[in-house]
Amino acid sequence: MIRAIATDIDGTFLTTNRTYDHQLFNTAFQLMQQRNVKFIVASGDQYYFLRSLFPDIANQIAFVAENGVLTVDQEEEIACGQLKMNDVEDIIAYVDAISDTYYVVCGRQFAYVKDTMPEKFKQGLHRFYTRTKVVKDFSSLNDKIFKFALVVPPANMRTIAHNINTKFAGIIRATASGNGAIDLIIPEMDKSYGLKKLLNRWQISPTDLVVFGDGENDLEMFELAGTSYAMRNAPTNVKEAATHTIGTNDEQAVLCTIIDILK
Repeated sequence: MIRAIATDIDGTFLTTNRTYDHQLFNTAFQLMQQRNVKFIVASGDQYYFLRSLFPDIANQIAFVAENGVLTVDQEEEIACGQLKMNDVEDIIAYVDAISDTYYVVCGRQFAYVKDTMPEKFKQGLHRFYTRTKVVKDFSSLNDKIFKFALVVPPANMRTIAHNINTKFAGIIRATASGNGAIDLIIPEMDKSYGLKKLLNRWQISPTDLVVFGDGENDLEMFELAGTSYAMRNAPTNVKEAATHTIGTNDEQAVLCTIIDILK
């Protein structure tokens, strides 16, 4: 029995142009409401950006944002992680020494970027973040810092992730989402962490959860859920981990599948 549906956003729910068919979504969401199925947005993106995708119903649905470190249900904060500031400083110093690497420091209130980062990188943040601040340094941030979002040379992505996981074991964990993007998240606070919080709150079994994803940062929620769907545009190992493979994000396969399984 389907009681909750969670979907990743980039490469899964949104098309390559970062849009979605609103009419098709309205049909799917009406079916979810009729069948009392919870809808969860589970993404590495900023909470405020995710809310902006669903302006009319943001107060009716749940969000597992920033790859699981922030969980919100109907505008109520359920869980929020926080790194120690000395660890934040150590991570920044380490990442600063990696060549051709740009990054964002993610907090509860804002996503912070250093003013020395390339202009193109700073301008591109609006695609993923709604609330940003450009700062001279990160020494006086009055915020809960809980994630780093890195852009690294794709050819070096695996090596960089491995080195970070070795250097900062138990403090931060590197999870790759493709195309040179690496998120540094608090260990154990991945997407499945947020989903478990919500399922416990709603008294729903993981076997009644359906999830959709396309990246390695979706693997934990694939393992948790009773049913998982990987996008055809996902890497081979992600597709192999899912119980089903469907069409691509550009085909609106998530919404088509939700409508099919709820009908």
